Amino acid sequence: MLQRRKLASLLVLAGIVSAGPAFGQSGSFTFVTGDVSVQRRDGQRVPVTRGAPVNAGDTIVSGDKGMAQLTMVDQAKISLRPNTQFQIEQYADRPDSDQGALLNLVRGTLRTFTGLIAARTRDRFLMKTRVATVGIRGSGNVLFAGTADDCDPSKVGAGKGCDITVNHTIEGSHAITFGDFSGPGLPPQQGGAQTLITGPGQTVLVTSRGEVRYIPTPQFIAAAATNPTGADKGGGGGESGGSTRNFAPSDSSGSVTSQGTATVTPVGNNGLGFSFADVATGTDPLGLQDIVIAGGATLVGQALPGEIVYEGTAMRGYTAYAGSQTGLEPLIIGGTSRSNSSFQGGGLTMTAGRYEGARLRFFDTDPSFAVPGSIHWIQANSGYPVYLSDVLTGTATYTSVLSTPPTSQTNLVGILGPTTVNVNFGNRTLSTSMSVTMPAAGGGAGGTWQVNASGVPFALNSFFATTSDLLVVRSATGASSTNNPNVAGGIDGSFVGSDLSGLIMGYTISDYSSANPANFYTINGVVGLQGPAQQIDAAYRDGVISDPLGTLSGGLVRNYAVTNRPAEVTADAQGRVTTFTAPYNGEMGGHQQYSVGTAGVADFGRDATTGLVWGRWSGGSASVVANGNVNALPLNGRSLHYVFSDVQNAPVSMPLTGTATYELVGSTLPTNSSGGVGTLNSATLAADFTNRTVDASVNVTVSGQNIVGVANDVPIFRDQYFSAFRGNAPGGLPVPQLLNITCNPACSNPTGSIDGFFAGRGAAGAGMMYNLNGATGAAAFRRPGT
Repeated sequence: MLQRRKLASLLVLAGIVSAGPAFGQSGSFTFVTGDVSVQRRDGQRVPVTRGAPVNAGDTIVSGDKGMAQLTMVDQAKISLRPNTQFQIEQYADRPDSDQGALLNLVRGTLRTFTGLIAARTRDRFLMKTRVATVGIRGSGNVLFAGTADDCDPSKVGAGKGCDITVNHTIEGSHAITFGDFSGPGLPPQQGGAQTLITGPGQTVLVTSRGEVRYIPTPQFIAAAATNPTGADKGGGGGESGGSTRNFAPSDSSGSVTSQGTATVTPVGNNGLGFSFADVATGTDPLGLQDIVIAGGATLVGQALPGEIVYEGTAMRGYTAYAGSQTGLEPLIIGGTSRSNSSFQGGGLTMTAGRYEGARLRFFDTDPSFAVPGSIHWIQANSGYPVYLSDVLTGTATYTSVLSTPPTSQTNLVGILGPTTVNVNFGNRTLSTSMSVTMPAAGGGAGGTWQVNASGVPFALNSFFATTSDLLVVRSATGASSTNNPNVAGGIDGSFVGSDLSGLIMGYTISDYSSANPANFYTINGVVGLQGPAQQIDAAYRDGVISDPLGTLSGGLVRNYAVTNRPAEVTADAQGRVTTFTAPYNGEMGGHQQYSVGTAGVADFGRDATTGLVWGRWSGGSASVVANGNVNALPLNGRSLHYVFSDVQNAPVSMPLTGTATYELVGSTLPTNSSGGVGTLNSATLAADFTNRTVDASVNVTVSGQNIVGVANDVPIFRDQYFSAFRGNAPGGLPVPQLLNITCNPACSNPTGSIDGFFAGRGAAGAGMMYNLNGATGAAAFRRPGT
């Protein structure tokens, strides 16, 4: 349940990135040299100077000696090389816009670092040429479009031959497809027979013959990775932050091979007909392991002990914990194992190491790709309980006790300086400080890089930050990611240990700020830290709320899951919930303060046996205090549904074996965004405790349409949460989509999700929220016999 945040325009308000272009235009020229002109939408062609605006519909042309750099409204950076022509077919004029971006490279070379728009909705940021479409899975690339003899990129200077496109990934990942897929329909991120996926350092050639293949990086592409001499080092480009993580089961990162079963300890049958997992000891009954892999980018995942692949004591790969529903199976292939070490103390067991000259794959059906330098890994027992970081208070300092030596893309070995992470559990944020030193070698000057972040949010024991948001990297020469897109990086990690007494983290640093390629560095490593043991019996309330603004409509999960401190959920004298904290406006995992305001509370209720409460706010306007700003949440013609557990102070002690068919004890009426209020015809929930899965169904009628959602064999995440969905997988990931939706009258390509949690001893109750093609409602269940 690793809930990622989208910080979007809040970064500008917080001063984390430079202000950039003013609203009302898509961007501006921050560097111009030589012959550069722009043709406006109305056909007028004018020379440009630094500071000139650029908008959707503009075509930019550079001459033989012309170069330019654009800073877009979302802090994306676009550098044009000589003899380049490209058109901005679509681009928003606000950083918080849901509108995507479409760049058309007619000829020449572009170097890009994407910004907030790509971070918010990657499927809507596309680049195209005459023969290819490039989908954004990551942040930095060099794209070339032109002609070449025999479709050979080494012969591009001939000025004749077939059309070719060359894409080189600097950071993150890209999906390169033959043909134009920029219009309505399947985006290239979804993949296909003529799509290749790249990682950092990989290059793909596409030809007009339909060839799509990996190639060695041509020299003219490598040269384009540098910044134009004298160009402004505009605001923070950077490292890919990964897919948004919405709800417990659909998260974590995934893994590879051998199957296994965790051992759990029953506590008798307690006279209730079930044996329960013993959660009183504070030990994770599943024995889950958190794993971080760092190699050009970072990946955080979870696996059961028997599903981890080892070479001796060194981790090679894993099959993702089924509850995460990611489908990922990372595997490190080949290479030489180095720097293996371990740490054990308190409730922590950590191991770490790296592989030199290895290859990496993410899915067992995907080809592996070479990672320049080393692939680093670190493993530790997962943080438990899973919700604990969300409900603790106070502060704690974590210091490094285990690490791999940082390595560059040439396997130059450096030194990791003292690393600390200061955690403010009360604010649900952390800050980190670290330094990396590389020696001078191979013509490179080496030096020390400083990595700092503050105010990094965390949720459900997980966190991340990149130079696109809260991370700042300062290079050995003083260049800073705050104003130089050629300096970038990211951190990704989790709290670990049975009492959150540890933390593991992967990091990557990319520095292309020098004019000398010998001083280009891509640095990776992992580190483990130890801090004080935390109070594992902290009280909490689980919940799920609907998304009345529809900000999650482009993703898989359509509802917000949240864990509150008890004081954060309040009710009036009638038991109607009037305040709580939850994510807002697509910022996953956040804890913003919701208040009922002038809205009414309908369909509310409470089950005395389980303590579950439910209801919906409708009419008038609620309010949300997000990052210090009060936002109106209009609810005329729409509803915000909620369901919360009672106060609990321990993880759910789920039965080890058996099945149970839950009974519906309360619900809200289903509603849609057009003001319709309908009828809940039925809602069912059945748990298979032995296999840790649920079957769920919902049948509603709203505005004259009957909608049915059915999900079977849905994994239960960490013995507490479940989610099933149907929609467009981010980045084309092969995540299992277990929800089937049918409509009468028929609806085209219905999407939605069913999301819920178990509560109480023996999983006595369960709360569930559904969104079936826009029809939304809450349901509360009780296990018979409780």
